Amino acid sequence: MMLAFFLLAIALVLAGHAFRLLRWEQFVRIYERPQRGTMLRGMAGGYVINTLLPLHLGDIFRAVFVGRRMKSGVGFALATVIMDRFLDVWFVALGFAAFALAGQGGASALLAARVYLAFAVVLAVALVVVVVLRDAIKRGCLAVCGIFNDTLKLDGMVFCWSLINTFKDLRRVNLLRLAVNTVIMWAAYLGSYAALAAALTAAGQPMALVDVFDLLFGRSAGDLRAVLPGGTLAGAPGMVQGLLLAWFLLPLAVMWLATLLPEGVRGAVNQATAAAPVEGSYLNLLPQADPQDRAAFLSQYFGLQNKAWVDRFLQMNQDITILQDYSAGSNATTMLCMDKTRTFYRKYAFGADGQKLAEQLHWLRAQQDRLPLCEILRTGEDADCCWYDMTYDPQAVGMFRYLHSNPVEKSAAVLHAVLDTLEEKLYRPTAKAADPETIRQYIHTKVDGNLHKLREARSLHELMEYPTLWINGKEYRNLSQLAWLFDHDRLEKLFARDPVATIHGDLTIENIICRTDDKGWYLIDPNTGNLHESPFLDYGKLLQSLHGGYEFMMMTPRVSVQGSHIDFALTRSAAYDALFANLMADLGRRYPDQLDSILMHEVIHWLRLMPYKLSRDRKRAAMFYAGLVMVANDAADHAQR
Repeated sequence: MMLAFFLLAIALVLAGHAFRLLRWEQFVRIYERPQRGTMLRGMAGGYVINTLLPLHLGDIFRAVFVGRRMKSGVGFALATVIMDRFLDVWFVALGFAAFALAGQGGASALLAARVYLAFAVVLAVALVVVVVLRDAIKRGCLAVCGIFNDTLKLDGMVFCWSLINTFKDLRRVNLLRLAVNTVIMWAAYLGSYAALAAALTAAGQPMALVDVFDLLFGRSAGDLRAVLPGGTLAGAPGMVQGLLLAWFLLPLAVMWLATLLPEGVRGAVNQATAAAPVEGSYLNLLPQADPQDRAAFLSQYFGLQNKAWVDRFLQMNQDITILQDYSAGSNATTMLCMDKTRTFYRKYAFGADGQKLAEQLHWLRAQQDRLPLCEILRTGEDADCCWYDMTYDPQAVGMFRYLHSNPVEKSAAVLHAVLDTLEEKLYRPTAKAADPETIRQYIHTKVDGNLHKLREARSLHELMEYPTLWINGKEYRNLSQLAWLFDHDRLEKLFARDPVATIHGDLTIENIICRTDDKGWYLIDPNTGNLHESPFLDYGKLLQSLHGGYEFMMMTPRVSVQGSHIDFALTRSAAYDALFANLMADLGRRYPDQLDSILMHEVIHWLRLMPYKLSRDRKRAAMFYAGLVMVANDAADHAQR
């Protein structure tokens, strides 16, 4: 009879462990496919440690062992283990309360009931406090994590993030299945405890269910202290102690051996118990793959910076993995991403920037039959946000990279093909007469408005006071000495002869995508809302790249300002110089009498750039101001010939 009760106790505790595994994986499968073999080994190892050591240290082992083998990491695994134990506290509290109300277990059960109920109440209050004071607690998490180095800070923030989301994402869990798994798990455990009590009684140590319950969850906490001197079963017969140790350890050995079963057997079990499929859809705990991007995002989250943006970002990107951020000089974000089927670029923006991006998306749709443009895969648009996904092709690279990895002649041929195509397919078919009032608005908004912002910028106030500036050792006239360049009458007459049509609006080198297999090119990232929609604005954008060296400035990390001297490591390649000369010759052939207008539009592009740099890139704003001054001097020299 003793052996029968013991075997029943083993079978039932194994059943309880199986349903614990099923319950645990419900929290995991929100974000990734549960690795049942790894989770079983982690549980078995954790229970072994809990048997040998106090304070449930085995749960930490379980989290570390499993987390190191999970996509989401140790912090997430620890958060799911905490959730698993959090649910157990409530049941154990109710169990001791039931025994105390039934008059079983005496003072020990009554004390345990009070302790566990108090602990459960503390947890409930803590949850309420966390919800009410969540902003202060987030700042506190950031402050505590910030004490450590960057690696430990990120690990700490990921754990806090995981814990928050594990509780928050209970809404994504099938609560009925969670309840069923919990009820069956505890029914199996209670049955095992009752069978173990019967086996121990038959072996010579009279015990009831409440005694085993107290042995496992009371003061001795279910570890080896129960059989050590001073423990509950210290003076029990050797058979009793042996049965107890076997009950602790034998199921764990069975759990470990179960992970070594043939794949076919384990696959059948997984299918029968509705294991998450390999091809299932899972959210990303954090969409960013790059640790620095993760750290930046979590610092924003815990620092309560732009909470609406964080919420929309997660809503949009939780089902993808962000490989790299390719954002450049705009308020929209461009990321290289992947999902289960493909790699692609995603571009998005919120608020007013989202409305601007929606205009870009509408332009791409409207011109897709006229021009070679990026392929749009998916889009999303509402009042607060716009996003779209573009095809990723490893054979397609920006012209900056193409120019510096191919003969200049090939890049020149591509650039000429771009300009010819725009001329024939876009500019001529949409041509219209220039409007004097629109030109005046353009001058007022893009010239006067941005000059005013420069004069109001405190970081540039001293620089703008000097009559001349020394930029990298060469003297240039400051903008105050070139006021005639921005004279309204001059600009109105200069722009009155401009051709007007539908334009790309942001024809930089990086927005021309070339195929390395020489199978063509296409355009990305148009910009609408230029008021004076002249093809000369597109040419001015090309000059901003090839003449002003904008892309090289973006790669220059530092600038030094001392009095009227601005110094920075400006790099220009021979390929840029050659393509610039080729472009100027081509523009001279196309518009021999209007180069002054094209050069002036380049100056205005630099003017339009400055407010963005002053607000988003203040440390390097002086360098871009130097770029403005240099191109303005060149435009003035050309006009005075």
